[in-house]
Amino acid sequence: MRALQALIASAPSGATLRVPQGVYTGPIVIDKPLTLISEGAVLDGQGQGTIVRVTAPDVMLKGFVLKNSGRSLAHEDSAILVEAPRAIIEENTLSDVLFGIYLKDAPGSVIRRNKIVGLDVSEAERGDAIRVWYSSDVLIQENETYNARDAIIWYSQNVSVWGNRFVGGRYGIHLMYAQEIRIEENALLKNFVGIYAMYSRGVTIAKNLSLGHRGPSGYGIGLKDSDSVSVAENLIADNSVGVFVDNSPSAPETPVVFRKNLFAYNETAVMMLPSVRGDLFTENSFIENFEHVGITGGGQLVGNLWERNFWGDYLGYDADGDGLGDLPYKSERLVEDLLDRHPQMKLFLYSPAIQALEFAARALPIFQPQPKLIDPQPLMTPVLPTLEFARAASLRSGMPQAATGWLLFVGISLIIGFGWGVVCWLIPHPLLPSPSKGRGAGGEGEIVVRGLTKRFGHVIAVENLSFTVRAGEALALWGPNGAGKSTVLHCLLGLLRYDGAIALDGLDPHRQGKEVRRLLGFVPQQIQIPDDFTVGEALLFFARLKGVLREAVPPVIQRLGLDKFLHKRIGTLSGGMKQRVALAIALLGDPPILLLDEPTASLDTQTRKEFLQLLNELKSSGKTLIFSSHHHNEILAVADRVLVLEQGRLVQIEHIDGRGGSELL
Repeated sequence: MRALQALIASAPSGATLRVPQGVYTGPIVIDKPLTLISEGAVLDGQGQGTIVRVTAPDVMLKGFVLKNSGRSLAHEDSAILVEAPRAIIEENTLSDVLFGIYLKDAPGSVIRRNKIVGLDVSEAERGDAIRVWYSSDVLIQENETYNARDAIIWYSQNVSVWGNRFVGGRYGIHLMYAQEIRIEENALLKNFVGIYAMYSRGVTIAKNLSLGHRGPSGYGIGLKDSDSVSVAENLIADNSVGVFVDNSPSAPETPVVFRKNLFAYNETAVMMLPSVRGDLFTENSFIENFEHVGITGGGQLVGNLWERNFWGDYLGYDADGDGLGDLPYKSERLVEDLLDRHPQMKLFLYSPAIQALEFAARALPIFQPQPKLIDPQPLMTPVLPTLEFARAASLRSGMPQAATGWLLFVGISLIIGFGWGVVCWLIPHPLLPSPSKGRGAGGEGEIVVRGLTKRFGHVIAVENLSFTVRAGEALALWGPNGAGKSTVLHCLLGLLRYDGAIALDGLDPHRQGKEVRRLLGFVPQQIQIPDDFTVGEALLFFARLKGVLREAVPPVIQRLGLDKFLHKRIGTLSGGMKQRVALAIALLGDPPILLLDEPTASLDTQTRKEFLQLLNELKSSGKTLIFSSHHHNEILAVADRVLVLEQGRLVQIEHIDGRGGSELL
């Protein structure tokens, strides 16, 4: 295989190079206009310097895997460094890199649909996922970044940041001395700060999700010395501070406008320095924040306008039915005033002491502070952002459209009109390891049970049961009701305490329960899912619970033939289709072992036949199966061996031969 650098050197300017599958080592320099399209190529920096450096205009780099850049912050070691105009960096996957994509004096460039995962180091040692330096007219579109420092735009203008997902960084999006920047339809999740605009002008921040920022600052959006800023139709929730404003605008003729944003479940929705002037808040909705508006260091806010916002704690009325409160809203809670002046008192949030102060302030108005703000005509109903892009993102991930940190956002998401599919798309998915490979003596999927005994009071449900299941084998548990079949399965799942020993790929369900559950999929007799969930919503919901990445869900859907049922509600499905959904949920994460508790008990003959065919296909693919059943034909169709149980005791072991018959061992 020729070295990639040699291929580049021999190609004429303007050529398209299709780079064959293989691993190519850096550094690589692209010094002429070329289009490089990967056909499975991996570019490995081997931990040294920058992997790819682009020094010529009109270069496209598409579809590559880049990994292992150098780690020198001083040298700004990057996966991709572009130093010329009009580059297109598209659909690449970057991992274990210090800086991801670095545009350095590269106007007119496009960064689109890349996935960037930073180094697993402390925040202070990370580089930026995306850095745009002196590069105007740039499009940053539909990228995903994880565990990097910032996506930062310095000394640049006319930059569009659209449809991206920034997770687990310092500042999701960071502007420094930037002009005419549009930040739209992005998801910013669990960074230290979502968006921070510093010393910038002409910034539009619209229709973004800014959720779960709880770091040292914990701002959903921060503005410092920035002018002519529009913040509109964003969902800003579950942050320490929803929006922080410091000297923005810096001049009265360059106002900052907040319009139609939803602030929900933040500790403080809006925090401002008392010196801030020239901000307009209109048609925003403040719902279930501990403090709607705070003032750093205390004092009063003057020179700002609060007009026609919805306040969740407004106690006025609308006698004429025009949708506006007939009494002004006043922000004058004693506790808020004390917290603004003495932030250390936040230690007592939600405590009886705080409740006592609130009661005293209401009972004895002499304690009421001066109002921080007055909204003369508050809205009586909230104005909620539509955020259609979240639904589109749910569809792009393979899930249907339907009617957000976690339990807190379920309610607000449904108010807005999101469904469970979108809720699960919003929440960051942990990058969990796959089930271990080759862990037990028999390889992946081996189960060893020795002396298993389970008592419920004086009743012995399982007594001294021992057996081994090889990887890829199907074992049936057969016996009448009360024989202990379900109890055995529940012990394997780690749901019950027991005497004896169980090992799944060498792991103990009690001592290593989390690791064991990654090895297991479970199908009960009847799965319990709310009837108003759609099939797609249910799969995304359980994928989130199991820590399975969204990208792993569509293959399961296709494998079980659920493509045409994604929009169907669970309550409208037949029993057989519900069991197919249950099996799909069990297969999320591709576990090597499946446990099934009488999965065909409620199915008709034809549906049972189709379900058993699915189980045989799974067995043929290498899955280990343990299932309980009353049906002799079902056991003959799937099982390799049968444990016959009676009153918790093993009374017989049968082997199923290849012709569907059985022999007593």
